[in-house]
Amino acid sequence: MIGEQGPGGLSLRGIARKAGVTAPAIYAHFEDLDSVRRALIDSTFADFTEYLRSKGDGQRNPVDRLRALCRAYADYGVAHPQQYAVMFGPLVKPATDEVAESIIEMPGGEAFALLLNAIRACIDAGASRSRHPYDDAIAVWVALHGYVGLHTGIPDIPWPPADALLDTLVERLAQLS
Repeated sequence: MIGEQGPGGLSLRGIARKAGVTAPAIYAHFEDLDSVRRALIDSTFADFTEYLRSKGDGQRNPVDRLRALCRAYADYGVAHPQQYAVMFGPLVKPATDEVAESIIEMPGGEAFALLLNAIRACIDAGASRSRHPYDDAIAVWVALHGYVGLHTGIPDIPWPPADALLDTLVERLAQLS
């Protein structure tokens, strides 16, 4: 359903129709549309995180691991724009009125932790001059998010090769030596 209509097309009636049940039957599993959205966001972030992990885990060198994670992030966002919009679009709302103290505590925090830990590993290996890994992870994340948004939003401009552009972003923002 998300792939066909985007995250804005999500409705209990539409979910019921796709599932072949009546709309009231959905309430046996979900309290309301917001709980469906939270479940969808959590599930999509879990898939995204597993995809990132699968691309980074095979890399022994911390710089190669960081680059692999960043390429995987960009590849996923470009290849799966509807799922990406579920994770980072208008559906994302805090589950409570409390503000999370850090990104790691928010939906998708585990994916961000992979990026943060990869930068920390580069620092520990002497491959990064970063003194503020959290801030640098935020900067890399913002750049990757911008890359995905621009690449999917304006696909027809003459983009430089993705690997070279992503390597430049990562090298500069993670302060790789």
